[in-house]
Amino acid sequence: MYRPNPIPHQIALETRGYGAKQFFARDAQPLVLEACRRNGISFEEYAAKLGVTRAALVLILKGHDPVPRHMLDSIRQFTGYVTEGAAA
Repeated sequence: MYRPNPIPHQIALETRGYGAKQFFARDAQPLVLEACRRNGISFEEYAAKLGVTRAALVLILKGHDPVPRHMLDSIRQFTGYVTEGAAA
């Protein structure tokens, strides 16, 4: 079965602002799941570390709910995508 190349981190973790809120522009859940595998923790454990339920984290990663700034920075660091200006 043909599988296209994975989405680069820059594109997958891109956010879009609506008013004062930021949302993921594309589904970021696959990147977080891969990072969980690499770090040997479950998705539920990572959600708890962020202080949200699994369901809430899924909605945030899929771009349905806004992502708080501290959570965005944590997700970028966890997945290995850290920008030079990410610390604010």
